[in-house]
Amino acid sequence: MPNSRSEAALSSSDDLAIVRRLAGGDAAAVSALYDRFAPLLLAVARRILGPAGEAEEVLQETFLQAWNQAERYDPARSSVSTWLILIARSRALDRFRSRDARGRAAAAAAAEPPPEPSGRAEESVLHAERRQRVREVLNSLPAEQREVLELAFFEGLSQSEIALRTGAPLGTVKTRALLGMKKIRQALRAEIRELL
Repeated sequence: MPNSRSEAALSSSDDLAIVRRLAGGDAAAVSALYDRFAPLLLAVARRILGPAGEAEEVLQETFLQAWNQAERYDPARSSVSTWLILIARSRALDRFRSRDARGRAAAAAAAEPPPEPSGRAEESVLHAERRQRVREVLNSLPAEQREVLELAFFEGLSQSEIALRTGAPLGTVKTRALLGMKKIRQALRAEIRELL
């Protein structure tokens, strides 16, 4: 059984090397990227779409897009994990919007996500602990910042749509989102480093 600590210890330079192999058409690089990031990306898709089978389809679309756009990846703009998370989030939001079911997504976001169907108990415990930690940090934010982030990430609203829904000026929404993300990043710095 692979040691999950050693897998988490892969450096960003290893990830960058995998993406470069992917850009060169190396099919084995897709497998390496999948092994490294699939659980995280599936969790992102499930958080937006709920426990439906659509999350697995989003995961496939994410890796297909990464394969097709690997040569355009810019390590100066983001880490490989951030790049993949943004692709997965974008694909999930596209699906969410296309089925026009904001109410179902809000209910799914409020509900406890199902446990990962993994046979590895250690990974399940780590995922549950991380989920709980993120939930605690999100709940510790001021209500206005938390509301903006929940509307953006879990309901897929743009900042303009959030401004319309909350009645707050667009600049205020942008400031709240920025401050909330900074606080989350600060509070979860160690967890983020461990994932990367």
